[in-house]
Amino acid sequence: MQNVKGITLICTVLFLSLGCNSKQEKKGGSSDRPNTFEVVDSDGTILSDENSTAICLWPKVGLRDKPGRKDAKYLTTIYFGETVAFLGEKEKAGDDKEYLKVKLSDGSEGWVYEHLFAIGGELAIIDTGTELYKRPDIMTFEGKKLEPMDMVVLFENEEKEGWHEVTSMKREKKGWIQGDIDAIQDEIDVKLGILYWRAMEESAEKKFELLENILANPNFKKSKLIENVNKALYDNAGQGEAFYIKELDSFENLSSNKLGIKTDLANVRTEPDSKSDILFQVKKGDICHITAQGESLQKVNGVTDRWYKVNFKGKEGWIFGYYTTKKRE
Repeated sequence: MQNVKGITLICTVLFLSLGCNSKQEKKGGSSDRPNTFEVVDSDGTILSDENSTAICLWPKVGLRDKPGRKDAKYLTTIYFGETVAFLGEKEKAGDDKEYLKVKLSDGSEGWVYEHLFAIGGELAIIDTGTELYKRPDIMTFEGKKLEPMDMVVLFENEEKEGWHEVTSMKREKKGWIQGDIDAIQDEIDVKLGILYWRAMEESAEKKFELLENILANPNFKKSKLIENVNKALYDNAGQGEAFYIKELDSFENLSSNKLGIKTDLANVRTEPDSKSDILFQVKKGDICHITAQGESLQKVNGVTDRWYKVNFKGKEGWIFGYYTTKKRE
């Protein structure tokens, strides 16, 4: 009899314990949908597992409250390179296009046109020219190549050993790469690449502003891709260069984070001190991006003014404000 009572007591304790755990698990959930988000986005936001993420391939994409565009309410904009969670729902709208239900890093949910996103995969930047095949077959080479700085999404495909599927921004280049991929996937470099391509899609004026911001960002100083930004900003760049030269001709409407050189030639030094080493020189008409300024006024050659740390064509140093548009009146 004692054995029976003991067994009964044990069973009762186990039942109550399981019941409490079940209640705690249900209490912890905020919705009926299980929380499957495991992948961490570039800004630290936890998203879904790899097969349930989608990467934006177009410069700007509208998120809407329902599939399609007709009678659909615009919610917000998703930008190139953003990773969103694909919630597993697809629906064909009245325009006969497939739409995906997605969740953004801030928790916003809505619908996007499937063609504008790559489901799964990882962002990478091509480092050297790479042959692109139409299918995972050496007979399908059509002379197309991925070029350095091309940003692509790489897909894993275990069934095609020795081959990697890729698609580029706006799906302009897509296909298969044979063998190892010479691509960059370092977090800082990928973020720079995203900002670079966002800038390249803008108008000339906006493009130069965004490229200058990349150069001025201290987080990108050691990136191996920073020279590509310099090249896009200062080398022969057609319409962009024409805009930049026009800007040099006038210091009107300069933003507060820029200064123009007003003397024929000015020294840019290692420290905010007239006795420090000269790094390089700038000439009249040049425009520099200000990255810092001296804490106090100093006197140089009988003139009192402030020192400014500047970035010019990727090079940094200190310049005395008297020789610039920042001259004290």
